[in-house]
Amino acid sequence: MASALSHQICCPICLQDLRDPVSLPCEHFYCRKCITDHLAMNGDESVCPVCRRAFSGDDIKGSRLLRNIVEATRAHLVEHEALRAQVMNITSGDVNCDQNQRCPVHDEPFKLFCETDNKLMCVICSLEELHQGHHCKSLKDAFQDGKVHLNSMAMLLTEDEKLVDLIEKQTIEIVKTRDKYKLLSDQISAQFEMLHRFLRQKEDEVMKLLDEKQNQILEMMEDNLFIMEETLSNAREKQGVLMSVLENEQPCQYLQWWKEYGQTLSTQELSAQSFSVMPESLFLGPYETHLQFFIWKEMLKSIHPVPYHHTVEDGGGQSVKVSSNGLSVQSKKKTLKRNKGATPWLRADTAFGTGQHYWEVEVGQKSDWGVGVCSCSSGNADKGTALFRSSDSGYYIQQASDAVRKQLYIASCPRKIGVYLDCDRRQVSFYNADSMIHIDTIALSKALPHSLCLSPGPYLNGKNRDPLTVCWY
Repeated sequence: MASALSHQICCPICLQDLRDPVSLPCEHFYCRKCITDHLAMNGDESVCPVCRRAFSGDDIKGSRLLRNIVEATRAHLVEHEALRAQVMNITSGDVNCDQNQRCPVHDEPFKLFCETDNKLMCVICSLEELHQGHHCKSLKDAFQDGKVHLNSMAMLLTEDEKLVDLIEKQTIEIVKTRDKYKLLSDQISAQFEMLHRFLRQKEDEVMKLLDEKQNQILEMMEDNLFIMEETLSNAREKQGVLMSVLENEQPCQYLQWWKEYGQTLSTQELSAQSFSVMPESLFLGPYETHLQFFIWKEMLKSIHPVPYHHTVEDGGGQSVKVSSNGLSVQSKKKTLKRNKGATPWLRADTAFGTGQHYWEVEVGQKSDWGVGVCSCSSGNADKGTALFRSSDSGYYIQQASDAVRKQLYIASCPRKIGVYLDCDRRQVSFYNADSMIHIDTIALSKALPHSLCLSPGPYLNGKNRDPLTVCWY
């Protein structure tokens, strides 16, 4: 066992206990100095000495947790070896006590063991009143019982091998978690950067449109201003001429000027009625009043993945109607009584056994409906694991294999329900798709694969006749 435990903290290069341990992506551990020397020696062609997987200097990761585990394991080994030596010394000893080990009171050799007082004693001690009624054994019997007990303790020490295996596995899972965190962190940053890039691009486009609109309007305004200023300048010049002529008291000069210039003057040129002020008319339409909504609608085109666009299979039932495009299901007028099975369940035309998948279903203001996932292993659609709304019972989750309902309190009635199927973890989550608030998560009760399933609820004399619609974007 000790050698097995030692092997777990042994560096594959120097064959000594790990010192300043580091890990590689292949989950093998080395002393930092050993693996860096190996890297320096082999350069770009460095591979893991154990599994031969290529690695670089950036792949060498230190771990305080791994270092603490190695130190704790080393201390445990020291303690284990000391305990094993103690057990071996006791179990391999002679049954007969050393003749020098004698009763200090009666100077007689120890022959008996008092289990009540847990003391060695001689024959005379056993006859004394002090030990009357006590449970005593011979040294040989007490020794054999002690060996059995210690052997059982020694057997328990073999459980350390399982603990070592658990420690190694837990260490590997911790490394995996850190690697997964880095992967997800990079993935999230990349996806947000894509959205930021899209928004920056749209901002540039809208600002360019704004600039073009402004330049176009300003050009027309400035042209109008130039014409009015030019006209005003000409009018003032003519006014000066007229004033000087009116001041002339010589009839001959006046009539001569009138003959040559005066008859050509147009009073219309001097009127401001032929001009108007161009008002401010800069307007961007929806980009001015509904900018965020229009950009959001455009952004949907660049978002992946989006909720699946799956159609609903028409089961041919007389109580439900499936729209021609396969996206909506609706109760028929024949479905009158709630207690007669209400409406059947219909499922989407595609099922999944692996990965994660998301749908959105518009429930609108319906008072009764069911939305969830169902197993396709049986070939028949049932309610599987579903979220319900009932005008009698409110919101609840129920599974086909369980008669017990899980009652839910939802503050605001959602108009859309999001269904997130996680096949790898065998669970389904429900969301208020209007606000993306998580409603609940529950484990699947039946075998994969699963598909989306819907029930539009009973007709209720037309009060619940609106359809359920699978959304797509």
